[in-house]
Amino acid sequence: MPRQNQTENTLLGTCNIIGEDVPEHVLFDGGALVSSLSENPRRIKSIYYYDDNGSKMFERLCHEESYYLFRTEMDIITNNAKVIADLTGVVSLIELGSGNAEKTTRLVGAYVERYGPTSYTAIDINRSILERAAENIVSLTSDFNFLGIVGTYQTGLARTKELYGRKLLISLGSAIGNLYDDELYSLLCSAQAALSPGDYFLVGVDLDKETEILEAAYNNQMAILGNLCVLQHLNWRFSGNFDIFQFRHVAFHNKSLQRVEAHLEAMQDQSINLRKLNFCFQLEKGEMIRTEIMRKVELHAFHDIFIEYGFHPVQHWTDSHKRYAVCLFQLSDEPTKFGSEAPLAG
Repeated sequence: MPRQNQTENTLLGTCNIIGEDVPEHVLFDGGALVSSLSENPRRIKSIYYYDDNGSKMFERLCHEESYYLFRTEMDIITNNAKVIADLTGVVSLIELGSGNAEKTTRLVGAYVERYGPTSYTAIDINRSILERAAENIVSLTSDFNFLGIVGTYQTGLARTKELYGRKLLISLGSAIGNLYDDELYSLLCSAQAALSPGDYFLVGVDLDKETEILEAAYNNQMAILGNLCVLQHLNWRFSGNFDIFQFRHVAFHNKSLQRVEAHLEAMQDQSINLRKLNFCFQLEKGEMIRTEIMRKVELHAFHDIFIEYGFHPVQHWTDSHKRYAVCLFQLSDEPTKFGSEAPLAG
């Protein structure tokens, strides 16, 4: 649990949320958006999904019958939480992008049952989401210490150096699957720096599978509406003139890159103007803007990426259909790579 200091009460059974809200100009960097929209193919970072409307759409997506990811990961965590607790022993839990911690309550419950008082630190860019996470944990048990850190993965991880004892870093929801190679590299390096040899990293990841199953998961009504919400977000934030009725949602399985890609396809020639960024560009009919990638991995190749950065596989768990996996890694004494921008698979 966190070391005590003069500003934070760290007694078990308390909830604290620290950190300043991440400035919007950092999260939604207009210069980076202009650069990505100028690429070929054009691209929008997936963070633009997560305004209030987009977050609501995602919560509804999780309950779509074809979107198996949420309930499958929930089942894996529920069925194996006690095994995970036995494997790691006493640890402080740290979650990246915790959301409302609905799945993590299963882990917290297993650690409290097995070891008693437990420390849980949640990192998220959204303070209100951290408040919801705290409420969910409080409803489960009072035998814990909750620390919410408002920040990005990198800034949040830097603050976890104040924690002592063995740690379990957690990334669920296949969030790692949304990262491009350079972003994954950055996260693994930040995790290396924040953790100590012997610490653990628990990661949820979607497995490569039949195209029909994958494309059904990302082409239902909620997925379509969530993708179009990206354009509404850009219009609001940057005074844009995207007409959502002139775009078509396209999501497909890119087998060669082992990922699903979500795009917005222009249904006619059009001129786009983001007035607050002083940026205009032309879209031709049929031209697509990529809004998100979702890695669909082969486990051995996925493990190899983590091994390169010093995280060695301990055990993994899958569902009965082998659609999804939750993987437990442990940081070794001698990471193979540190601070090297070696290319990553996927």
